Amino acid sequence: MEIGMMRRWARSSRLAALALAGVMQFGVLGTASAQEVHQALNVWFDVLFDENGQVTDIKPIDEASQSAAFWRQMTARLQKARIQPRQEEGRNASFRTGVQLFLNVDKEKSTVAIGSMQMVPIPTKLYFAAYPKDAAENAGWEGELKMICRVGTDGTCVQATVEMPAGMPESVRRFGRASMEQWRFKPQEVNGKPVEGEYVHLMRLKTTDDLPVDFREPRKL
Repeated sequence: MEIGMMRRWARSSRLAALALAGVMQFGVLGTASAQEVHQALNVWFDVLFDENGQVTDIKPIDEASQSAAFWRQMTARLQKARIQPRQEEGRNASFRTGVQLFLNVDKEKSTVAIGSMQMVPIPTKLYFAAYPKDAAENAGWEGELKMICRVGTDGTCVQATVEMPAGMPESVRRFGRASMEQWRFKPQEVNGKPVEGEYVHLMRLKTTDDLPVDFREPRKL
């Protein structure tokens, strides 16, 4: 996908998020359910937008994770989203995509506010390679990886790149690539045909600072 097109779709995603902005009351879920959805809650939908950029079909993913009332209110809010229509051969086209909502939860008030959203291929298989030994042996080390996958029309990660801060071991980059290359996705569709897309996964890595305080030899008794 061309950079210009990706940027236009980033703006479209932000516009859709603005249309969803607001706070929803979930008092019907009760205190126990509100405590189960922590403040960093993300939910997924499989959404079809028509040629005018309007939602025509919404399917929650992993429905068992939340109550029916939760999904009804989320679906009603997502129904209001509007995006810039996709183009195929110069004409508006339908667009099926995964929609990930990032939610802000107020457990005391039992409310959920939509913070942001992104439209990306839907992950169907996750995989994480073995943690690099040299990084694990470096006590007190931490950093964030940005793992980027170009998703092919067959749902595989056809190209994986990793961005990381300077000073992180190169083995961490290899770990990120080896992980993403095994992920699988449901690709996005334009007019019912699969198209390439991009998926970004952020991961924070950290090793424990468990070095002994006293490095001297034990005293003889």
